[in-house]
Amino acid sequence: MCLSKSCLSKFVLLAKAALLLTGILLPVPLLAHGGVGVQHLNNVPAGPFRVYVWSDPEPPQVGEYHVTVALTENIEGDSTGLAGGPVLDAVVTVELAHVESGETLSARATHDDALNKLFYEASFAPARKGNWSVRVGILPPGCEPAQGSSERQGGDSGLSCESEQVVSFQDEILPKAFPWRALLGGLLSILLILGAIVLYWATKPPSAIEEPAPAKQQDPAPAGGHS
Repeated sequence: MCLSKSCLSKFVLLAKAALLLTGILLPVPLLAHGGVGVQHLNNVPAGPFRVYVWSDPEPPQVGEYHVTVALTENIEGDSTGLAGGPVLDAVVTVELAHVESGETLSARATHDDALNKLFYEASFAPARKGNWSVRVGILPPGCEPAQGSSERQGGDSGLSCESEQVVSFQDEILPKAFPWRALLGGLLSILLILGAIVLYWATKPPSAIEEPAPAKQQDPAPAGGHS
């Protein structure tokens, strides 16, 4: 076998190239969870809050749509949104409405599925392509609906629960596309790994032919037997 540094380095180099190419070509659906995606709303004032909203994946496709929301305190006189701290315990609800058919999807946005726990995330599986209206409703902390009743309990933040703060935007969801990038990445990775194996064996020096050791010759016994 070829155990020289040159052979091994060539094999490792091609293996790394295969993994790198696979990482480039394969889709990365989880990167956007937590605020790294397409930003639709940036530093929008909504009552006592400043609102930031992203969505992923990009482009949006039938079957998967995530909405990520970040909230900060809306400090009077601060237009940058940087003076207020994050609001982590608000009641955030996201509603998707299909513009053409009127179909609606609704989900509570929480910190559970967000990679960045400062953000709220809601996940959907829309089955229709086309334009969707995305509505984000925000209630202050403690403004939960009472169990078994449509009336809201009083908030525990000193803010009124009488009116919900609402921001919205529209997004177009496209038909589900065939995962060409994933398929191409897998095929190229296989080809590169096979190439690494071929290169490894092609550069392996031929093994030396081992000749059988000559048989040890014994001196003939003297004639006439033992002396």
